[in-house]
Amino acid sequence: MASCEKKYTILLLSAPIGSGHKLAAQALEQSFALAENVCVVHGSAFDFFPGSIGKAFLSFYLWVLSYCPWLYELAYKWGNRQSGSLWLRNLINSILAGLAQDFLSRTNPDAVIATHATPAGIMAIYKKKFKPDLLLGAVVTDYTVHKWWLCEGVDVYFSAAENLLPQFAALSTEILPTGIPVRSQFYQEHDRQELRRKFNWSEQDIVCLLMGGGEGLLPMESIVKAFHGNLPQHLKIIAVAGHNEGLQHRLEIFKEVPLTVYGFTDDVPELLLAADIVVTKAGGLTAAETLIAGCSYIIYKPLPGQETGNAVYLEQYCGAQVAQSPQEVKTMVCRYAKLAAPVRLAERLQRSMKYGKPEAARKISDYILKKLEK
Repeated sequence: MASCEKKYTILLLSAPIGSGHKLAAQALEQSFALAENVCVVHGSAFDFFPGSIGKAFLSFYLWVLSYCPWLYELAYKWGNRQSGSLWLRNLINSILAGLAQDFLSRTNPDAVIATHATPAGIMAIYKKKFKPDLLLGAVVTDYTVHKWWLCEGVDVYFSAAENLLPQFAALSTEILPTGIPVRSQFYQEHDRQELRRKFNWSEQDIVCLLMGGGEGLLPMESIVKAFHGNLPQHLKIIAVAGHNEGLQHRLEIFKEVPLTVYGFTDDVPELLLAADIVVTKAGGLTAAETLIAGCSYIIYKPLPGQETGNAVYLEQYCGAQVAQSPQEVKTMVCRYAKLAAPVRLAERLQRSMKYGKPEAARKISDYILKKLEK
């Protein structure tokens, strides 16, 4: 590990379970980079044990989400009970806190910010046993708060929204409703017309973006087929398959509906800012990015667990719609396509201003730096 000569070392700890936790850490790194006296180090809870174990766990996790989501639901609900599961959380975190000592002694951070519940719990135990003066923050990257997030020893929690604060009632620590940190690419000044020209979209086009995260966990084929033979005028469908090469290939040979297909791409921020409708899952980071962009947000069949909690919140408070079938997606998209262009643009701007929180990363970094300087 390269030595750092700057005044403060800040460790951003995530977990590679879904891409959102790491993306939140990247957003924080962008904000801390504006301060000249900070060295940022990225880490993962999976750095604390052999890589083969981490790969096996991730493979099993994705298999469960794809083929046995009910099993994940059972585990999530059991873990979210008032009592009964915290002993397991504390046991796991205690073991990992011991394994983390070498990594943490080499890093020697002045502050740690966790963007996943497991590293938050690991660091709470590490802090109590080995470094009581460590500044520890936790960024909850969902619109619901699982009880495994709630650990004594965390100095400050950064919440997605103010009306989630009652879910932290079991703690006496400070809770700040900053929003979920999003990378600057999603809120920098962009010329929307220029972005549309880049993707060969006209101003009349109504662009529906299908996204399933980095793993492409969205039944895009079924959704696209629902539009066969009855495509609203000027509607363009753009599918982002992520790392799912099999899905990308199957979509590319699908000819019944006009469709543009991307694999994994760095253009997601620009695609989102230029599109009109987004059909995707209810991941916390995806939701935060979509709310900032102001797109009409359709959540497709949320997975049990935090996605269901996110979907309930986003539908109730942020104007999102939840579709349980490809036919429902089609109905919602067709309803949106009937709106006049000035109405669509006005609603987009209103959604972005009302629900988007582009300042989240800056607020979090400012808070941490002020605490360190004291």
